[in-house]
Amino acid sequence: MRLLRTLTLAGSVVLLSSGAFAQSLSDQDYCQELSSLYRMFARFQTANAVAAAAMNECDKGNFAVGITRLEEILNGRRIPLPPRK
Repeated sequence: MRLLRTLTLAGSVVLLSSGAFAQSLSDQDYCQELSSLYRMFARFQTANAVAAAAMNECDKGNFAVGITRLEEILNGRRIPLPPRK
């Protein structure tokens, strides 16, 4: 199960890093990308209040706070971050 998740994650990161993401992302777009990535890999786990608060910060326009927290959470779960360029 863990291997399948890792392979799926690697494939998703490759897809995310190609084509549409060749241009640099704004803070808002990057925050939304991190939120989507978190939701994709956490959908079968219990809710994380810190992640929910970080995504809320993105929605409110506090991108620096949201990005920092989401990057910490994703890095802690060893989920590769999308390229920012």
